[in-house]
Amino acid sequence: MIDRYESITVGESAELIHRVTAEDVRRFVELTGDDNPLHIDPAYAMQTRFHDVVAHGMLGASFVSTIIGKYLPGPGALWLSQTFEFIAPTRVGDELTVRAEVLEKIPSQRLLDLAVSVTNQNGVDLIRGKGRVQVLEPLADTAYVPPPAAPVAIVTGGSRGIGAAICRRLAADGFAVVVNYRSDRASATQVVAEIAEQGGRAFACQADVADASDLRRLVSETRAKFGDATVLVNNATGSLSTKSFEASAPEDFEEAMKINLHAALAAIREVIPGFRRAGKGSVVNLGSVTCDATPTKQMCAYTTAKAALVAATKCLAVEYGQENIRFNVVSPGFTNTRLVSGLSERARLLTKAQTPLGRLAEPDQIAAAVAFLAKDDSSHVTGEVLRVNGGLVMI
Repeated sequence: MIDRYESITVGESAELIHRVTAEDVRRFVELTGDDNPLHIDPAYAMQTRFHDVVAHGMLGASFVSTIIGKYLPGPGALWLSQTFEFIAPTRVGDELTVRAEVLEKIPSQRLLDLAVSVTNQNGVDLIRGKGRVQVLEPLADTAYVPPPAAPVAIVTGGSRGIGAAICRRLAADGFAVVVNYRSDRASATQVVAEIAEQGGRAFACQADVADASDLRRLVSETRAKFGDATVLVNNATGSLSTKSFEASAPEDFEEAMKINLHAALAAIREVIPGFRRAGKGSVVNLGSVTCDATPTKQMCAYTTAKAALVAATKCLAVEYGQENIRFNVVSPGFTNTRLVSGLSERARLLTKAQTPLGRLAEPDQIAAAVAFLAKDDSSHVTGEVLRVNGGLVMI
């Protein structure tokens, strides 16, 4: 094992973020057998001073183990003792910030004394305490070499359509995949199940990519579950609103920019630190054929936002190239997804007729292009737009 003890300093800290879900509580009950009705029965909890179910205090405290085992001090840690003060209840839906800080080092015994805390999204202290951890000394003749970790990819809007196809393809290519979704939990869970059936690794993470705190939690939960992501696929796209320019309000443009540009850039900001720790990273942004060809009528807001995303991708490719962080765009043509299901049959036939290959794209074909740019196979490709449109646009 790597001897991390010498490099740890007093005052060093680590933290992770986790949103407590009803599923967390259910699984905790299954694991521990603690089915206290205060935690699972709203009718019972309503009769108490809490007026609603309260998550197990040790559920929140258990994430201290995650920090100790993965981050501070990390592999080789032996948790010796802990005292907790449970100050306020943890509720389902709370966003927990779990933090550990080194108070003292005792080199003679390779010990660390830690201060730990758990706070919610309002900054309220839920748990405080102190713990003692020993860092095991590696044996020279039996040095531990950890197995290579699977590369980790975050796919926003990964619960259906092109996003779901990208998740399945990346998992098949050996990535541990985070299937992000905003509201369609059932579809995201199904994608995870399909990946697991094929022997892959994935988990579903709810987060609204337009919300900065949700993005921060998405990246934190990814790191806690799989480690730092080295691939980000910005696939989440808002609804395709069709309005003439004169009928469009400034708010229509702001909404299109918020989802298609600003959310993508905010997600990139969150993953950059992990990319740097890994020494590499690949961002694949999903563009649109509307930016490559003569624009479609009454889609000015959407097309403008996607064009801005392409420009930003090229700027970032220049800015981060020296750090081995790559930025590219996959620009799909019309694809058989729910997003284009509203097209009339006449429009679909016309599009096919105008496409040299004579057909719409399938989500798996878009996913294959994304996978190429995500993997090291494309390690010398950055700042590019890879068009997957059946020849509809040739540049």
